[in-house]
Amino acid sequence: MTVWRRCSVVVLVLLSTVLLADPGDAAARRPAVVGMGDSFVSGEGAGRYDPATNRRGNFCHRSRYAAIQRTSLPGVGNPARVNLACAGATTNDVRLGGQRRYGEAPQAEALRTVARRYDVRLIVLTVGVNDIGYANLAYDCVLAYLKLAPRCQNAWTPRIRQRLRAAAPRITQDVRDVQRVMREAGYGRDDYTLVLQSYASPVTGDLRYGTASRGAFGCPVRDDDGNWAKNWVAGQFTATYARIAANTGARFLDLAPALRGREACAEGISRFQEWSRGLSVDLAGIRHGLGMNLLQQSAHPNARGHAEFARCLSTFLARGDRSAKCARQPDGNLAPVGTAQRARY
Repeated sequence: MTVWRRCSVVVLVLLSTVLLADPGDAAARRPAVVGMGDSFVSGEGAGRYDPATNRRGNFCHRSRYAAIQRTSLPGVGNPARVNLACAGATTNDVRLGGQRRYGEAPQAEALRTVARRYDVRLIVLTVGVNDIGYANLAYDCVLAYLKLAPRCQNAWTPRIRQRLRAAAPRITQDVRDVQRVMREAGYGRDDYTLVLQSYASPVTGDLRYGTASRGAFGCPVRDDDGNWAKNWVAGQFTATYARIAANTGARFLDLAPALRGREACAEGISRFQEWSRGLSVDLAGIRHGLGMNLLQQSAHPNARGHAEFARCLSTFLARGDRSAKCARQPDGNLAPVGTAQRARY
């Protein structure tokens, strides 16, 4: 065989290898972590938003400081980080065939491309609070503080029971749609981890400011309404999400206790020790127009809070627990503790 013929054979072999190779082969793709859901995953309140998601026509507010950007995976040094979550998203913005928020494809649809391009190792999902009407709840609690309406819990306790019961099947469907996308992309159940997270209350009734002055510091909430939100409301979400995770095979991380003692205006700490924002106005956002975008960072975890969420999630993943709750430890940091099903509120 001549040198030319030998070279031709080698070239043909190489071409065949390239053409026949599976473009979805996980060994050839970069490991990735994916965030899905609403503001608790997008990073609302943390600042440093992707400019494409902080402009007129798109206020998803995906932050470089979001917990998904800081979460570490066991045995993976530098995973790609893909944040599909969007502030204000409902379950309908996540599910297959759902609605397009800010012109973006439903998040489960977008996951198809991500699952093909990367070797997805982790998906974190938090969604459902906007199905309940989180913004309206917050607004009514401010009115109650201003004595323009009764305690917000009076009207919202039955509403949350009813709306959360109605939302549970939709949250379940979102989880199953994520699993379906991954299955259709060729992933086995053990090839990736799906974590369903609950919510932490950014407010409390145990405030360092008196009733008359707390509004000026961004915490216009009654003591009883603040503690109701921290204890009862967060507990309702925890119980619902724990059941959904158990029924779908997802892992569950309860964030309900995560901000306790570090909420906006919480007593015993300074403003620089807070892990969440109170009522705040984004003055820089005026360039994008006047609207709710100026207030939407309010009552969300700040960059310090998201960093602690990431710390707890990373440890949770490394330990391999099916479920746990994030609670502050004696060293001041968050860590996964026990099982979420044993949590008491």
